[in-house]
Amino acid sequence: MIFRSGVFSRRDGIGEAQFGEHWYKVHGHLASFMPGVHRYVQNHIRERLFEVRPFPDHEVGGISQQWFDDIAAMERCERSPEYAAVKRDIPNFQGAITILVLAGETVFGTPPVPEKGVPPGGPAHKLLVLARRRPGVPADRRPQTLAQADDGPLACVQNVVVDNGHPVSANVPSGQVPVEAMAELFFRDEAQLRAWVASPAGQAFVHQDPAYEPLAVYAVNAVRVM
Repeated sequence: MIFRSGVFSRRDGIGEAQFGEHWYKVHGHLASFMPGVHRYVQNHIRERLFEVRPFPDHEVGGISQQWFDDIAAMERCERSPEYAAVKRDIPNFQGAITILVLAGETVFGTPPVPEKGVPPGGPAHKLLVLARRRPGVPADRRPQTLAQADDGPLACVQNVVVDNGHPVSANVPSGQVPVEAMAELFFRDEAQLRAWVASPAGQAFVHQDPAYEPLAVYAVNAVRVM
């Protein structure tokens, strides 16, 4: 199974609250009819713990995840009228969008699946680490793994980009934010998340991977639409 991730910015002139509400209530409702999607999760950013400056290509306002059987199933969805309706809504709240296809591996633990129907605004139990390969690192080099620890995340998933050739033609710029890996780490609560990120183990995971360098680290409220 793969997932399609939209990494996108807020449209100019729209506030964060309006952006989040439109994404969940309007855009999420439209996306819930897309065929072939096993699960759709919106990652609403609660805290920007790190961002490289200058940030490449476009800012990040939110990160979506939609799971499909494979790329062929995703492409069939992209040809559907339901997906066309989703694209028509994009300019109403998004500024630019980078589309990534990722394959994931659970390093340890059982990643919790958010309950459907719970609107955004809740606590940030999840950490997203967006990274790119360091100069000279071969394309087949995977990110470092993380050992399970009592004071660390409850679960860890390491995702690598397998395809970035699916731009969205939706009257917004098609972005090229150079994400090549996306780690998902799940915690008991916000306090544990922040404490671990500030700890030597957290700082080493984020900044000391010999093959990958961080682009951004976000504490997110993960909201399940379908």
